[in-house]
Order: sequence, then C-alpha cells, then structure tokens
Amino acid sequence: MSFIDEFTEVIRRTAATICAEQPDVPEPEELRDLDSFSMVQVLLDLENELGMKVLEELEGFEGRTFREIAEHIAEVAHRNGTSAEFEANVRRIVNSD
Repeated sequence: MSFIDEFTEVIRRTAATICAEQPDVPEPEELRDLDSFSMVQVLLDLENELGMKVLEELEGFEGRTFREIAEHIAEVAHRNGTSAEFEANVRRIVNSD
C-alpha cells in the first residue's frame, strides 16, 4: 500500500467516524458524499491530527474523492517544506489504529 493509499484511508475513516456521530448521516463512500458541515469537521480533525493547516489550503480545490484530497494535502505539505513531518504524522495515525 502506498503512502497516499494509507493517507486516503485515514481520511476515509475520519469521515466515517464524524458521520457516524451525526444522526441520519450515512457513511460517505467518497468526499463528494459529505455535506459542508461534515467536510469542515473532517478537515478540522485532520488539521488537529496532522498539526498543519488544511482548511485554508483548499482554495480552488475541486476534487471529489478521498484520494484527490489526500494528494492535495500531501502536495501542500511538499510546497510548505513539511513533507517529512507530515508523513511522520500520517504514519503515527496509521500505526495507532
């Protein structure tokens, strides 16, 4: 499994957990299935877990899948010069499950 595959799964599990906490919100199959409230909750949770700004880096993002947002966030970390820290945080999350 590639790093992006692992990170995609982290995002998918985060979204499923957040949606499960809300009444009458089905488990999302993809990013496009999230309503705006759930999407913001997922992004804020990721910011907290990863120790990086995610929400403010989504301007212009038009992806519709968990993989697309995983790739976008990884690219943001690369642009910001924080790839090593980002990857270490994702690995910590993966290994804690």
